[in-house]
Amino acid sequence: MPPYIPLHITKAVKSIWDRWNIRGAILFSLWLQVLLIMVAPLRKSARGKFNIILIWFAYLLADAAANFAVGLISNSQRNQYDMVGHKANQNPEENSDLLAFWAPFLLLHLGGPDTITAFALEDNELWLRHFLGLGFQAGAVIYVFIQSLPNKNLWIPTLLMFVAGMIKYGERTSALYNASLDKFRDSMLKEPDPGPNYAKLMEEYDFKKKNKLPTQISSTLEPDKEAKASDIPPKTDRLKDLEVVHYAYKYFQTFKGLVVDLIFSFRERDESRDFFKIRDPEDALRVIEVELNFLYGTLYTKVEVLHLKTKKIYVGYILRFLALACVLATLGIFYFKVNKHEFRGVDIGITYTLLLGAIALDVIAIFMLIFSDRSIASIKDPERPPWWAPIYKAFLVLMRPWWKNCTCNYKYKHNSEHKLLATPLVVRRWSGSISSHNLIRYSRNRKENILSQR
Repeated sequence: MPPYIPLHITKAVKSIWDRWNIRGAILFSLWLQVLLIMVAPLRKSARGKFNIILIWFAYLLADAAANFAVGLISNSQRNQYDMVGHKANQNPEENSDLLAFWAPFLLLHLGGPDTITAFALEDNELWLRHFLGLGFQAGAVIYVFIQSLPNKNLWIPTLLMFVAGMIKYGERTSALYNASLDKFRDSMLKEPDPGPNYAKLMEEYDFKKKNKLPTQISSTLEPDKEAKASDIPPKTDRLKDLEVVHYAYKYFQTFKGLVVDLIFSFRERDESRDFFKIRDPEDALRVIEVELNFLYGTLYTKVEVLHLKTKKIYVGYILRFLALACVLATLGIFYFKVNKHEFRGVDIGITYTLLLGAIALDVIAIFMLIFSDRSIASIKDPERPPWWAPIYKAFLVLMRPWWKNCTCNYKYKHNSEHKLLATPLVVRRWSGSISSHNLIRYSRNRKENILSQR
């Protein structure tokens, strides 16, 4: 057997850990939220490996840090009051009221920033796990709150933060559910004229052929249908910035079903082909760029939930501003109404940091929401835009791409320099590159390996 190696941890280290484990975990969780809301948009605009690894680590650690902090708070809570109502056996380094007040902030962090809800498409299929996590974490926060009762100072701010946290966590769970492939496919099938299910058709055809059943595939000319109504009149000249967004949203709504292998009618194909045939390269690439940005937002961010509309009521906007109002009200109550003499100075500073951090993250998210392509696409009539449309037009000018000379990293014999459509990194909608696989190189290497084995 291996020799026993004792590990001695000094009392000073234990004291630091007991004092700062909860505080450090909460501040680390807040820092991850700030990092994600700033860095996550780079995933669609830059292809550097360092950026991808950084976002991946932050995405995984954000949930782990928040869950760990909730567990620490729940584990540290005890019934702080005896039968008479006096405090008993309370650790001087901890305050049950303040810990119960901090717990809902972790629900906000578990809700995550608007800029990223999933790192890969497979993450959207885990929406049920996040839904269960929402229930368990909400139960843990309620348990911590009940253990702190009777909480005379902070019970109202705690409830307000709990409402804000449930809204943010619910937004993330709903975004994952809407972006799951089954839900995505069902939402497309509910729309009119989704096109034939080619995969199912060929499966039935193959099944009948194997069982020697009479099978025949006949092609029928599609009847002419009335062209789809469009909010944007067709144009043959150069597109304006606002029109680029509108056309991109139109074709995104039409062809987003390609993600789930839906096939569309010849009419829709011809409409798209005729539109791009009369476009110059710059306008065509700009429309495709914005269309890809719409697709990325639907699959990897909260954009669909935030723009949720029911009977002309923007439910997503209302819930987002309600969450911000709860946090602002909490800050006001804590600053003006709460007696802070029983709290340590460091804990008061951490509380203000959490409150101001939550407000700053929500304000940044609201600005991103207002100036997103989805909000710009909500302007129905570009010819008679509303009074706020000039603000969007000025913002779109900043996002306008330009042609620049680029030298390839690879050594070609001819034409190593070429032009590409460039956009500032801060407002770039996609990375400008597509992952590819060199089939010729793969086949040659495979052939050489087979010959070497012989």
